[in-house]
Formats: sequence, C-alpha cells, structure tokens
Amino acid sequence: MQSELEEKRKMLAKLEKVPQPEFEGVSYPSFSPFRKKEAKNVIEDIMNVKSRDSDIIICTYAKSGTHWTYEIVNMLLRNTTELDNKSKMQSMLEAVEDLSVLEGVPSPRIMDTHCLFKYLPKQHKQKKVKIVHMIRNPKDVCVSYYYHCLKDVMINFDGTWEEFFELFMSGKLPYGSWYNYELEMERAANDFPETIFTCYYEDMKKDPVREIKKLADFLGTPCSDDTLEKIAKETSFGNMQKNKFDITVIVDGKGFIYRKGEIGDWKNHFTVAQNEKFDAQYKEEMKDSKYKITFE
Repeated sequence: MQSELEEKRKMLAKLEKVPQPEFEGVSYPSFSPFRKKEAKNVIEDIMNVKSRDSDIIICTYAKSGTHWTYEIVNMLLRNTTELDNKSKMQSMLEAVEDLSVLEGVPSPRIMDTHCLFKYLPKQHKQKKVKIVHMIRNPKDVCVSYYYHCLKDVMINFDGTWEEFFELFMSGKLPYGSWYNYELEMERAANDFPETIFTCYYEDMKKDPVREIKKLADFLGTPCSDDTLEKIAKETSFGNMQKNKFDITVIVDGKGFIYRKGEIGDWKNHFTVAQNEKFDAQYKEEMKDSKYKITFE
C-alpha cells in the first residue's frame, strides 16, 4: 500500500494542470481518456459501450453521493454486508482509459457516470436497462464541489469561494449546469419510469434502512431487515470515510472524496446575498419540476 501511495504522489506531482476538455459546451475533468483523445471521441466511446440486460448505471451530478450509492448497490448485488475493496472509479465511464475492459467484467456490472443522460450508452437506453439516479440539494452540491475542485488535479481551479459560486451559478464547471443535468434526468425518468430509480441524498441520510429497502426492491434483490441494517451501518459516512481509502483520489496522502457528507453545510458558506440569488435562480429553473429537494 505504501509503495502505491508513493507512486500516486509522484504522479500527482508531475501532472500539470491543463485546459479542461470540452464537448458541446460542457467541460470535463482531465481524466486519462480526455488527455489521449478529443472529448468528442471519449463521449462517443461511452455511447457505444455494449450493454447487457443485467447492467446497472449509477447516474449522478458530481458530489451528489456517487461513491455512497455505488457501495450500497454493490452490496445489494453481491449479497454481502462488507465494503468492497474495489473503487467505483474503476467503472466510471468517462475515466476508464479502455472501455473494452468492461467486457471482461462479470455480470451484473455496475457502471457510473456524471455525464448527461443523452451521452449514456445507446444500447443501455434502447434495452431499457436499469439506472440508479441519486439527487442532492444543489446548495450542498455547490459547497462540496468547491472543496473537491480545490484538491482535484484533474480540475483546473484554485480560486475563491465567491468565484466558484459564480461558476456554479453560470453552469461553467466540469459537467456543466446542475439544472441541465437534473432536468434532463427528470424527463428521462418520466419517459422510462420502470427503468430509472431516483433516490434523494437527504432521505438516504435520514432513514438509510427505508431507502435501501426501496433500492433493493427496484434492483430485485430482496434483503432481510438485519441485512438492511448492516448495509446501512457499513455504508454510513463515518465508516466509509474511515475504511474506503481510495488511492485513486489522494492529495498529500489524504483522501478527499469523503469530506463531511452533511445536510445543510451550505449555511456555513452562503452569504445572504448568495442565498437570495440562488433561490431566485432555483425557483425559475425548477418551476416545472416535480423534484422535492430538501435544503435543511
């Protein structure tokens, strides 16, 4: 483990910040595939992934509980109550250098992405294969994304909170606008209600056993109450922060994926003026949405 960490530190030290790759007005982190080919080709490769009927794709906007959702889904499918030693980064579609490696992964495969719904594998949508979508209140997403971007060498940002807030509001961060992403997912869920399961980050925090049960029902993986309790405990933020030390996301020897995982941390960062500006934009953008976001 120590040698792996040393190699990771050396790689990070050598990796220079580069302009964010972009396709159709949306930028992306500088993952390996984007450093080796045009963003257009990376997205096309994702869309051409060959899907299986048993595949599951976890779809989230950045900093909305992707790792958490992955671990829960993984436990349910493996029928276990122990965390996996694998990382969800190994199946993140836009970060996998050679997507053909997925062909060697046994079924059921779990994949994940922050890319827009329209860029998901075409076969996955045609076959109406299952999608798990986690949504989180955008104010907390904004704060969590800010701290992530400060440390992630794949994202070229070293500005202030005020500057980041404006980038989030204008949809100019990697993966684009939160509104565009979530509204497109909502339209897709309306079109394919039996295919897409949407869970709320805040609901999962407040009553994980109840929400994991709903997810298990969607996946067709029945669980006993005891198993649900154990999965909830094992995937609690504190336990994952302690035990999911992912060498793929390390800066200065410390992981930065699991920071706080709290509901309402935005109150410690938003000024009154920022909050009013955000609320006005949210009201306008989400006026036709049926999402029930919890901000407290």
